[in-house]
Amino acid sequence: MQVTKSTFRRLMDNFLSLSAVQGINMLIPLITFPYLVRVLGVDQFGVFSFVMAVLMYGIIITDYGFELTGTKHISTNIGNQAKIDEIFSSVIMIRSVIAILFFLFLLLLITFVDKFSENSILYILGFGIIVGQALLSTWFFQGIEKIHYVAILNAASKILFAVMIFIFVHSKEDLYLVFLFNSIGAIMAGVMAFYIAVKKFGVTFSFQSKEQYLYYLKDAWHIFTARVAVQLYQSINIIILGFYVDNTMLGYFSIVDRIVRAGGNIIASAPRAVYPYLAKTYKESVSKFYQLNVQVSFALLFLVIPVAGLGYYFSVEILSFFTDGKPADIIVQLFHISILLFVTTPFGTHFTNSLVILNETKFLNKVVISAGVINLMFVFSVINYFGVVGLALFNLFIGFVVIVTTKGYYIFFKFRKRDLG
Repeated sequence: MQVTKSTFRRLMDNFLSLSAVQGINMLIPLITFPYLVRVLGVDQFGVFSFVMAVLMYGIIITDYGFELTGTKHISTNIGNQAKIDEIFSSVIMIRSVIAILFFLFLLLLITFVDKFSENSILYILGFGIIVGQALLSTWFFQGIEKIHYVAILNAASKILFAVMIFIFVHSKEDLYLVFLFNSIGAIMAGVMAFYIAVKKFGVTFSFQSKEQYLYYLKDAWHIFTARVAVQLYQSINIIILGFYVDNTMLGYFSIVDRIVRAGGNIIASAPRAVYPYLAKTYKESVSKFYQLNVQVSFALLFLVIPVAGLGYYFSVEILSFFTDGKPADIIVQLFHISILLFVTTPFGTHFTNSLVILNETKFLNKVVISAGVINLMFVFSVINYFGVVGLALFNLFIGFVVIVTTKGYYIFFKFRKRDLG
C-alpha cells in the first residue's frame, strides 16, 4: 500500500505526539517515584499505590471507551461540523455524568467501608484526576489528527505536578499534597483542552437528545466493559497483592510494573497514531486495511524485540535508578519476567484498535472478560502459593496467551478469511 509523503508526515507527527503523551504520563511518575519513596516511607507509598489503583477504576469507567469510539467517529466525520459538534457534546456530557456517579459511589465506600474511610481525604482530593481526564478530550484531538495540542497540555500539567511535589512534599504527612497536586494538574489540562477545542477548532457544545446519548452509550458499551475487564487483571492484582505481602514487597512489584508498563505504553503510541488512518483505510478498502495491518504488526515486532532485549540486559542499571542502590535479587527476577510485557502491550493496543475498526467489539469484549474472569479465578491461589514471582508469570500468561494471541489469531485468520474470502 502506497503512503504519500504528507500522510507519512502526519502519521509521524501523531506518533511523536502520542509518544510524548504516553512518555510524560509514565516518565513523570517514574522520576518522582524514588523521591516519594524516600520522603513518604514504604508504608505511605503503599497507601498511595492502593488509592491510585482505586482511582484508576474511576478513570477507566469515566472514559467509557470513548478513547476509541470517539476517535473513530470524529475521524470519519471530518468536514461535517454539525456531526463533530454532536459527537463532542455527547461524549463530554456522558463522561461528566459518569464522573459524578463515580464520585457518589466513592462517597459510599469511604462512608461505610473501613478500608476506604481511613484514607477518605485522599480519595476526595484525588477525585480531581478523574474530573481532569473527563475533560481532557484526547479522543477529539486524535480524531482530527491534532494530538500535539494534548501533548503540550499534558506535558505542562505533569511538569507542574512534578515541580510542586519536589517543592512542597517533604514528609509522610504530606501524602495528601501528592493527590491534590495530581488533581490540580489534571483539571488544568482538561479545562484548557476543552477551551482549545471550542476556540481553536470551532466546536460548539450543546445538550443533545436522549436518543443521541443512548446511541453513543450503546456504541461504546463493549469497549467500556472490555476496559473494565482489563482492570480485573491489572490494577486489581496490585490491590489483591497488598493483602498478601508486606509493603516492601508490594513496592518492589509496583516498581517493576510501572517501569514495564511505561515502556510498553510509549511503544504503543505507534498503533495509536496509526489508528485514525487505519479506520479511514478500512472504510475505503478492506484489502488495503488488512495489508496495512500486517505491515504495522511487523514494524511493531522489529521495534519491541530490541527494546525488550536491552531492558533485560541493562536490568540492574535500570532498577538501580529506582532503588537508590544495588537492587535486591527479587526485584531483578521480577523485572526479567515482566520485561516480556513490553511485547504484549503494543500488540494488545494494535489488535484492540483493529477489532474496533472491524466492528468486532463484542468479540473483543468476550476476550478481555474471559481474561478478567480467569484472572480472578486463579490470582488468589497464585499469590498464596507462588508469591510475587508467581503473580508476575501469571500476568505474563494472561497478557500474552489469553489476550494478544487470541485477538491476533482471529484478526489474521478468522476475520480476514471472512472479509476477503
